[in-house]
Amino acid sequence: MEITDITVYIDNKPYSFHVKVDHKAHSTTYQVDPVADAGQVPDFIPEHLEFNEDGEVTLKERLKTVEQEQLARLVWQNILDKYKP
Repeated sequence: MEITDITVYIDNKPYSFHVKVDHKAHSTTYQVDPVADAGQVPDFIPEHLEFNEDGEVTLKERLKTVEQEQLARLVWQNILDKYKP
């Protein structure tokens, strides 16, 4: 499993995330968790996001707010920028 960090900016504030990349036989999963020591995490940031290789979010609970959906899009775009040529 490969681990890297990404930072996304929301309202000009940086938020850091650990990204674990799990390359399985026929698919890749991206597990995203906020960096714990980065201070207080706003309520709109989910504790855990998981994307498949198509960028679909899989969560135990649905994204509840527009901010969470926007954050998921920002995180996925950063993953694409980092891992896709």
